[in-house]
Amino acid sequence: MKYHEISDMDLWQYCKQDDLKAYKELFRRFSPKLYKQAVVYIKDRMIAEELVLDLLFSIWQKRHEPIMQGEIAPYLFRCMRNAVLKYLRKNIPPTLSFQNLSEDSFVEEKRADYNLIVAENQKIYESSLSDLSPQRREVFRLSREENLSYAEIAIEMNLSVNTVENYMVAALKSLRKKNII
Repeated sequence: MKYHEISDMDLWQYCKQDDLKAYKELFRRFSPKLYKQAVVYIKDRMIAEELVLDLLFSIWQKRHEPIMQGEIAPYLFRCMRNAVLKYLRKNIPPTLSFQNLSEDSFVEEKRADYNLIVAENQKIYESSLSDLSPQRREVFRLSREENLSYAEIAIEMNLSVNTVENYMVAALKSLRKKNII
């Protein structure tokens, strides 16, 4: 019998009658396609291959059970999708909230000159701020360092909100020219 000429459903019927050659032909037809589907989402070729082998083996084991209605191809691809989703759900990496992370957790290993660079950048920042007019400098510090709104700054400095906004625009423009921000 030429199994490569038989339809998928006929092959499945032969599989139900314990025909190992029919199963091998189904395996040959569907394993590459199922593998392509799995590797798109898994990204690990070994795991994708393992999922395909597990799926096709389970199909062989359940050959005597009424596991599907209709065509075999859509059933196999749906099973593969479910296997991939199950794997992904099971292997979701743990996540941490940003509140639980310290600043140091973003830097695995600080370079030897880390503190020197931070100090140097702080000096450049302070120097650039000192080049601003006193009122612009104060508006900038209250906005960026104290996290006050323009309305709160306006009340604290006895200015209009529009003036505070103009000071911030000018301060930011000046600092951007110097590549500080």
